[in-house]
Amino acid sequence: MLSESMQARLACYRVAQKARVAYQGLHEALENDPATPRALLEELNTEISELKRKEKLYLVAAQRIVEEDEQMGRRLVALLPIPGIGPITALTLLAIFRKYPNANRSQIVALVGFDPIQFQSGTSVHSKARISKRGNHELRKRLYQATLSAARYNPSARALHRRLKEQGKPDRVARVAAARKLLLIAHAIYNSGEMFCDPNEKEG
Repeated sequence: MLSESMQARLACYRVAQKARVAYQGLHEALENDPATPRALLEELNTEISELKRKEKLYLVAAQRIVEEDEQMGRRLVALLPIPGIGPITALTLLAIFRKYPNANRSQIVALVGFDPIQFQSGTSVHSKARISKRGNHELRKRLYQATLSAARYNPSARALHRRLKEQGKPDRVARVAAARKLLLIAHAIYNSGEMFCDPNEKEG
């Protein structure tokens, strides 16, 4: 029930966010047109402000649901320090981890759609392995986007991303691998309840 309530608030957040981005794009286009009435631009600004307010309310509601459960509240606190994981991604991770509490590493990777597959006929392989993309699209997208930060600031994800790039792998492949690594780090922390600790800080 908690997972479903969180996911419902996050779904409302995403709808409000998409609408706000669309209105901002429209406002930018119309603002550059001298024929656009000033009153219309003001109406759009009002709508954008209202959507921003709704985004914040939905996120606060999702976080409140988590914090009302003491154990989940602690796990949220444990996930947030992971470099590359912001509040929205942390809440989205919590929802799927809570929904599938007994999933192992391979299963959680598959649930997010980061598991590799190959297209083949009989014994003949026709293409290189690709991720299945059969899992949670929203979380997969957020983790992939998070690699832009994680590849710079998360030690484990950074090392993996750099190694694959040095091997000549395309950036997309390196980022998918880094996103999968980020998912597994978060899953391990969720299961242990321990805070993320930068290995470089341990050595210092």
